[in-house]
Amino acid sequence: MSCGATNFGGQFFIATTASNDDLTLSEFEGLTYSEVPNLVTCDPTGITQNVNSDSTWDRPVVCKGKGEANAGDPNIEFQDTPSAGMDLMVAAAAYDNTYNYAFKFVWADGSEEYNRGLVTGPQRTKGGNEDFKHVIFTLGLQQPPEVVE
Repeated sequence: MSCGATNFGGQFFIATTASNDDLTLSEFEGLTYSEVPNLVTCDPTGITQNVNSDSTWDRPVVCKGKGEANAGDPNIEFQDTPSAGMDLMVAAAAYDNTYNYAFKFVWADGSEEYNRGLVTGPQRTKGGNEDFKHVIFTLGLQQPPEVVE
């Protein structure tokens, strides 16, 4: 029985050009990406959705309905090492850069996840005496992820 895949050997990429409109899987796959090496950790990605409720006098249980969905706002942390991918992340995160970019996660088992959104940051961690320098970006994702198993 398999235990599943770990993140070990995984990679993260940012597209080299902006993509402001929603992308299909084939459009994601047709883009050119640059790896951002030394990924340390990433918050969960995927859709979250508000559940709205409305209480009425005559019902013993509140009415509920789905509200706005959010494609996610994960923080993603890297070792602070120079690379073309890191340069793209920093440029995408500039406070006056309002463009969306495509992102690609690739795992060692060959599975992939594509996302698209804004980049903010970076925040630069400090930590303790023996900690490595890290940078943290926030991805403001704009569409549901495309997953390739």
